[in-house]
Amino acid sequence: MTLAAGYITDLDYIPGFYPHMSPTAIRYAASLNRVVPPAITDNFRYLELGCGLGQSLTTLAAANPQGEFVGIDVNPSHIETIEKSISAGCLKNARAIHSDFISLPGDIGTFEFISLHGVFSWVSPEVREQILVIAKKHLAPGGLLLVSYNAMPGWAHLQPIREILRQYAAMRQGDTTQRIRDALNYLVFIRDKKAKYFEDNPRAAAYVDGLLKQDLRYLAHEYLNEHWTSFYFSEVAAMFGSAEMAFVGSLPIHTNFWDLCVHPEFQDLFRTTSNRLVTESHKDFCANTAFRWDIYSKQPKMIEGIEGRADLIDGLYFRAIRNDIKLPHQSNLGVVTSTVQGPLYEILLKIISQNTLSLSEILRHPQLAENVPADILRAVDAGVAMGLFEVNAAPVAVLSEPIPKQPYVPLAFNQFVLENDLLSGRPVSLASPATGTGHTLGDFDAAILHELCSAGEEGLAERVLVQLTDSKRSIQKDGKPVTDDTLRREMVEQACAVFLTEGIPRLCRLGIIEPKPS
Repeated sequence: MTLAAGYITDLDYIPGFYPHMSPTAIRYAASLNRVVPPAITDNFRYLELGCGLGQSLTTLAAANPQGEFVGIDVNPSHIETIEKSISAGCLKNARAIHSDFISLPGDIGTFEFISLHGVFSWVSPEVREQILVIAKKHLAPGGLLLVSYNAMPGWAHLQPIREILRQYAAMRQGDTTQRIRDALNYLVFIRDKKAKYFEDNPRAAAYVDGLLKQDLRYLAHEYLNEHWTSFYFSEVAAMFGSAEMAFVGSLPIHTNFWDLCVHPEFQDLFRTTSNRLVTESHKDFCANTAFRWDIYSKQPKMIEGIEGRADLIDGLYFRAIRNDIKLPHQSNLGVVTSTVQGPLYEILLKIISQNTLSLSEILRHPQLAENVPADILRAVDAGVAMGLFEVNAAPVAVLSEPIPKQPYVPLAFNQFVLENDLLSGRPVSLASPATGTGHTLGDFDAAILHELCSAGEEGLAERVLVQLTDSKRSIQKDGKPVTDDTLRREMVEQACAVFLTEGIPRLCRLGIIEPKPS
């Protein structure tokens, strides 16, 4: 059985960059759970199964030139698109292979990282078995595998929506796009006519409104594949366990902290449960989890003691997400609202607002000498989980020069992305070798950056207005297109001013832009 069996291949998937797939994010999540992650200083290998249009693959390759990135996809149109990006972006460390999962090249070798996003829930049981065979054979000892999937119980009340869309689309004529459009219209019709299912499930009724805002290509791939399954965590853990792989953590980072995922009244349950696999299942029910990003390891090497992380982990550096954050810092991650405050966090904010430091450098910092190392590490991890700190792959530069009036984009890959995704209606992701990942801009900000790099600040707003007019891209206010020319101009001028004062310094710090060479 091939990957294409029962899978939508006549319609390309939507492009998208997923930061959870970066080696930096995967490594940090593993280290948080006391697993030694693979080193990424040089010569590591990364395999993406079902890489789609390859935006994550190519962005990560550009951000990690010391690694080798290989993407596998069954859709030849996807591979053709990726190869164009690789060529235009001068990515000598990336390649895309047109193949199903049972026919991989015999010499493909082993990888320190394997990822698959948007695949595991959407393929047949036979193809899932092929994925497990690949994981067992091609993940290097100590390597990390990231798998995402639709999860239960969050999908329990939504599964009928998928079934009715698929059933109705199968009866319609036309191509895949037309059939998903017809099925969506039918779904809205029965919702609005108060079908009993929707009356009894008001959250499902509201969910339909979200579907109306989605790209039809996404809806087709999400709902029309013949094989579509939502899994309980225990089922997926058992499958990868059969491939001799152990669960080591999850993304986003806050999902590794049960007190950030469940209401306080459930917290005693977690304090008395020592089995991690059981804890994850409990947590999914308490949080009504609908989607998971799980990390597994082959022959994981465990870190002894909390402080051992600082000595065994390289390539992870920490910095405040912004320089102007004030405490207390409050964060709602979907279920509970939590607050970060206290003297320890005040000191951490002070020392990593201007500098990017490793864990060992943080522990040795003289301003933290009176704090217990374990408390410092817990505070750093909680700060990352709650969006107070960010994790980078290398020290991020401190700006010592004035912000450039006409910046320059040094990476050929980022130049290509800006040229081709200009005002596309989709976010634009640019690679940063300093952080080892991609950073996303709105397409409007990307247009401002493109014009700024092309001709500088003088006349910037006017040139962006011309770009908007030529692209027929509307500006929205209160959910409605702005048609008044004066208001439109004011909004563009304001957006340019904000980007110059806030966006440009951050892009400079990330090394995505530099002063233009003289």
